[in-house]
Amino acid sequence: MSDPTARAALLAGAAQLETFPLTTPRRTARRANRAEARALAADPLLTAEEGAAETGRALSTFWRDVKRGTLPAPYYVTPRAPRWRRSELRAAVEAAPRTPRAA
Repeated sequence: MSDPTARAALLAGAAQLETFPLTTPRRTARRANRAEARALAADPLLTAEEGAAETGRALSTFWRDVKRGTLPAPYYVTPRAPRWRRSELRAAVEAAPRTPRAA
């Protein structure tokens, strides 16, 4: 490199690379999305049938409890596809008062 201006431009570019931050907003967002994806995988969305099985209810009882508000309202992934988070169903079941059945 005999041209001094080309050499100066190359050195200036190298100096900019050295000051480039290791974490950028885009990289941070990608990491957050990955963490959120892992959390969602650990807490899957369940269908009504799966939710009923998870809570130990019949399907009709499951829907009745959703209507009453005993169980959380569903997320509608599409207009005809209600889903519930497993953690929300478990929390609702644990929070509900237990009444002994009459024998």
